[in-house]
Amino acid sequence: MPPERGLRRRRVRIGRSPILSSPASSAQGPWAELRPLLDERFVILDTETTGLLAPELVSVAVVDRRGRTVLSEMVRPAKPIEPEASRISGITMESVADRPEFPAVAADVSRALAGRLVVIYNAAYDTQVLRNTYARYGIELPGFRPWCAMEWFARLNGDWDEARGAYVWQSLSKAAAYFGVTQELAHSAVADCLTTWRILEEAFRRSGLRVPGMEPLL
Repeated sequence: MPPERGLRRRRVRIGRSPILSSPASSAQGPWAELRPLLDERFVILDTETTGLLAPELVSVAVVDRRGRTVLSEMVRPAKPIEPEASRISGITMESVADRPEFPAVAADVSRALAGRLVVIYNAAYDTQVLRNTYARYGIELPGFRPWCAMEWFARLNGDWDEARGAYVWQSLSKAAAYFGVTQELAHSAVADCLTTWRILEEAFRRSGLRVPGMEPLL
């Protein structure tokens, strides 16, 4: 996940639509956008990265739709970690000095994502991180279908930016607060995956939709 300053945009609020905020108010609204997840064995991905300039992976995690960790890896990047990224994630070049480079875990990452519907909070950023990292080592990125939880929540939250003509992106912390989800260890790849999982769990509960096998975590 990028440093949250990457989410900042000039914005003009014109209020929130009651159509967006009520699950029962619109069959075609953001709540209905959850439907593609019903029949998919989706996974949730999160990354910690070198920063905002041509970012590459430092940490990657994947959890399945039951909230079980499929993958959690930390790697030594080929480029320096930006100071701001280290400040936010707590990951420094020194702390990953003994970690393997990405090719050592690439097969596991590819296996976790290939052919899947992949839920990501800020899919545009994390998919670019994956492209950059795979390209760095000349490894083919597997095909998968990203589903952006951040863009979905922006529509649900309904904070409109008139200048951009789009809904304002919100941080994962804001989405967690909206759904009453406790966020632990923010900016840890596994913890952020599980926060996204719990947000979806609560969103499904509020929408009245049920994903088979998506029982609450014990």
